[in-house]
Amino acid sequence: MLLSRAFAEKLIMMNKEKIVYFKIYLVLLVFLFAVFPEIKGELKTIKITGKISKKEITFDLYLPGNYKKNGAGYPVIYNLHGRGGSHKSGEAFRVPMEKAIADGILPPVIAVYPDGTKNAWYADSKNQSVLIETNIIKEIIPWIDANYNTKASRGFRVIQGFSMGGYGASLYAVKFPELFSVCINYDGGMWNWDNMLRKTRKWKPVAPVLFDNDKNYYDRNSSPWTLASENSDKIRGRVQFRTLVGSLGPGLQKWRDHIDSLNIKMDYIETKCRHDLKCLHEVSGNGSFRLMAEQFARAIESENKNQE
Repeated sequence: MLLSRAFAEKLIMMNKEKIVYFKIYLVLLVFLFAVFPEIKGELKTIKITGKISKKEITFDLYLPGNYKKNGAGYPVIYNLHGRGGSHKSGEAFRVPMEKAIADGILPPVIAVYPDGTKNAWYADSKNQSVLIETNIIKEIIPWIDANYNTKASRGFRVIQGFSMGGYGASLYAVKFPELFSVCINYDGGMWNWDNMLRKTRKWKPVAPVLFDNDKNYYDRNSSPWTLASENSDKIRGRVQFRTLVGSLGPGLQKWRDHIDSLNIKMDYIETKCRHDLKCLHEVSGNGSFRLMAEQFARAIESENKNQE
């Protein structure tokens, strides 16, 4: 009986010691999280009413960890999804970007994920019922610069996209070189007018729906091929192009050759990836982030010189 009681008292003492140690552990844990908090970015869905269309425009917005509303502004990366996607398709862009920031390859940035709809090729339709280009160029970009702490100049603005989004990024870079300094094309579907006319197993022809079968309208407004030629003097030496090739190599080679013929520089990276954004990022995505970081550094240096 005495042994049992002594053993019981010993157990009670041991448990009390464990409780004390556990409380100390909790206090230390809380202290560590307070002093060294885990820095995570914030992803939110934004809805605005377009000043031009008077319709609702929806997109996702990423703010870096410890985002500051005042002080030095942030560069902005615009990310265009592929065919069949939406503004909710940004994870494959966002995850490697956050890792690049955490690894010190890329400075903290704001990222925007517009909704290009499933098959609009980032164009405005001839009948104006589809206004994807207007929504992004004339609505979202000005709204972001007006409502968030951005570096609101082309030197700090990047456009990139995957698949149909690679087409869209290339289109906007050559049509609006005054807005963007870097264009990253991840295995983009670099369609021309003949492609727009064709029906595929899954999709209806684009030309009748978007362009009313009007090639002149397409060439003037939504052909990166035509617009690159028309704006070559404004693009050359000002916009940096980087193309990562997966399974859409033949079309991308023609696009590279077209850009080369205009004496415009393009970094062209062939990979063994299929049509897979995650694979392209794993193989050579850090090169894209380094290109962005180098451009941002040059833009800061240029700003500083102008202020002297």
